[in-house]
Amino acid sequence: MNTTTPRNTLWQLFVLLAIGLFAAPAVATTFDPDLICTLIVNGTKINDPRACDKWIQCINDLPVNGSCAEGLFYDRESEVCLPSADVDCVSSDPCAATSNGFTADPYTCNGYYYCKNGTGTRGECNSGLNYNPSTEACIRDYPCTDKLNPDSYCNILPDGVFIKDTWNCDGWQMCWQAELVNGTCPDGYYFSASLGKCDYPQNVQCAFTEAPPQTVLPDVCPKAGTFISDNETCNGYYYCQNTTQGQMVLEHGVCSDGRFFSAANGGACVPRTDIRCDYNRCVNMGNTTIQLANLSDDGCTGFAICQNGTIIAEADCPNGEYFDELTQLCTTQVISFVACALSSESTESTTEKLIDEEISTTAAT
Repeated sequence: MNTTTPRNTLWQLFVLLAIGLFAAPAVATTFDPDLICTLIVNGTKINDPRACDKWIQCINDLPVNGSCAEGLFYDRESEVCLPSADVDCVSSDPCAATSNGFTADPYTCNGYYYCKNGTGTRGECNSGLNYNPSTEACIRDYPCTDKLNPDSYCNILPDGVFIKDTWNCDGWQMCWQAELVNGTCPDGYYFSASLGKCDYPQNVQCAFTEAPPQTVLPDVCPKAGTFISDNETCNGYYYCQNTTQGQMVLEHGVCSDGRFFSAANGGACVPRTDIRCDYNRCVNMGNTTIQLANLSDDGCTGFAICQNGTIIAEADCPNGEYFDELTQLCTTQVISFVACALSSESTESTTEKLIDEEISTTAAT
């Protein structure tokens, strides 16, 4: 039985749910200090990406909060508080470094915030424009470089600090010059979070149950050490590696909440709004309350209603408005996430339809 309700009948349901949705945070964050502190060496200090002047020290697997004196920001590399002008703060709070004035959206290229007394109001450039923080203006074709996500390990941990891979007993990760490096221990060893190095399995507590690796043909993986999509989910991937017997095998992994897998540049988990995915976009959403997700290839005007990780219905925003997955609201501001942007094929189909309608109208007159 099909349990999906047609999109054009769902607007009333959305209105009924709106009271709960207005309480959704403006920015979805994946930062979890309770988890991170179980994955790194005891005593490690990390940056708190929710602010510029705060830090956390992991003591016996638990986070202990600390803050800098007024006018100082925490520097993750030196692990000390420095004058704010000397620290490039990347925070999930857009107004953490700019209490008053305009500042760029830390998660998107075309978004910005106007901050007043530390509280931000979000705005967005029109389609085809990106926000230029230097001129505080929306500029057409302004180049948008890859942003360091505030919740990335590479904005939280000092370079060279090992962190345990949550999906593999023998896996580890490390940041080096703002790039996340993935690695595994030699055969027969597990990675110890408490020691920050590989150790014998009997000395390492690891609850992860590893699925047996899948042997694949060489042309499935471009090369060993890369990641590829599992071609079934938005957040699933495989890690390609060679065995000592010379075979190529796949090990399955899943991106953390709020991120989908991108196969570009060897593979990475990126913010879910930054990549198009034609699989179930409700994955990991709606587990405790109803949540909404942008739909692929609809111009960011519709949304899926998510419950327990599945799509239970789809609907469109009213009056030609756009849907913003980050705020969980419909808005008159143009939303142009990569996740929901129209594909060139859809754009061509729409153009052809308009031309056909114009021809029909002309012929009729």
